[in-house]
Amino acid sequence: MNLSRRQTLKTLGSALLGAAASHIAPSALGAETKPTLHVYPNYGWLRGFGIVPSWGANVVEAWQLYDGARFREEVALAKQVHANCIRLWIEYAAWKLDPDKMTERFLDAVAGIAEKGMKVMPCLFNHWHDRKLDYLGTPLAGDWTPHFEYVKTIAKALAKDDRVLIWDLCNEPGSRDRSTLEFQWLSQIAATARECGVQQPITIGTMSGVNITTFAPLVDVLNGHPYGHHRNNLEALITSFTAMSKDEGKPFLVNETFPGAMDDLVRAEVVRFYSEMLSAAGFGWMGWVIREGKAIATRRDLPDGNGINGVGYHPFFTKEGKLRDGLEFLTEPPKLRPPWEKS
Repeated sequence: MNLSRRQTLKTLGSALLGAAASHIAPSALGAETKPTLHVYPNYGWLRGFGIVPSWGANVVEAWQLYDGARFREEVALAKQVHANCIRLWIEYAAWKLDPDKMTERFLDAVAGIAEKGMKVMPCLFNHWHDRKLDYLGTPLAGDWTPHFEYVKTIAKALAKDDRVLIWDLCNEPGSRDRSTLEFQWLSQIAATARECGVQQPITIGTMSGVNITTFAPLVDVLNGHPYGHHRNNLEALITSFTAMSKDEGKPFLVNETFPGAMDDLVRAEVVRFYSEMLSAAGFGWMGWVIREGKAIATRRDLPDGNGINGVGYHPFFTKEGKLRDGLEFLTEPPKLRPPWEKS
């Protein structure tokens, strides 16, 4: 019988998904291992930032040139605006250069964040890429065994560590169905983390829509990256996130958000209504990014397209460590406090 191209692709996709599922440990789908540390029904209190240190043009360079004292100076800026968590990016592409040294540096960064009174959200892989100046990441071609060894090294060191709030396995994987190689890979990454005995919840840095629900079986907490430019755009995203949370029976958080802008006051107004609405929705927020630096979207001469009028300049603090104009309201104590600060 002759099959159309679409039917052929659909059949092939189903076969790939079946093959992938046969290699997924039950714990990867949340069927066996449940987190016991930092388990919360909602995250309205979440308030933090992602970081690629200002000296790094990408994630790999940031770890190659790691400086513990400078790192502590940068994360200390977040406390000026009452942050309680830092999304700490690392990458297999950086770790593999010198596993022992990079592990030591990563654990020092975890310590530096904790010293400032904040929790850590390790982000283990990056799948967001840019044509102008890439952050770098781990390709899926080739043997995945070294990837699993990397996850084991990091996860075992922090599996029962109260300083870790939640694990983010990968920033912005692009898959929108479960027939992809990427889904199979992340399924095995999730299984590896759980086999290491991590007691904290697991999430994945998904963006919106079906991209979130595709990876929902692998996580304990759903995650979104809202970047709508106007209040009504954000309202629509919050409605969709709320529906996903209900349908999947899992809490939801936002670990990357706020459209960038060149104009400080325009950016401040976006941050104001975003932070208020996301906190009220029970998702909390983590802004991108702490400080002006060398990486794309952290410097005025190299914005990305993810911003107001297509110009994404994202830092909250200048290279001198000054809070951008209009953001002073963030220095006021927030109404919601993280659970570990409550008496």
